[in-house]
Amino acid sequence: MSQKAKNKRTVEKATADAGSEVRRKVLAKMGRMSPSELFDLAVRAGIYTEKGKLTRPYRDDTGPSASRPTD
Repeated sequence: MSQKAKNKRTVEKATADAGSEVRRKVLAKMGRMSPSELFDLAVRAGIYTEKGKLTRPYRDDTGPSASRPTD
């Protein structure tokens, strides 16, 4: 096998899947956001209410989810 072919195989192995690339881009964009922009994003995602409280699925006062094993 030629050196060029070996290098190409190495690059192919190092290339991440499409989902990883999307996650990297999203995280990079989030890293450039201000705290208020991040909070607005969390509100739109349903993590926080507009008053700054966690929504029910994210609070500690809810019971364990059915899919999570209990200790």
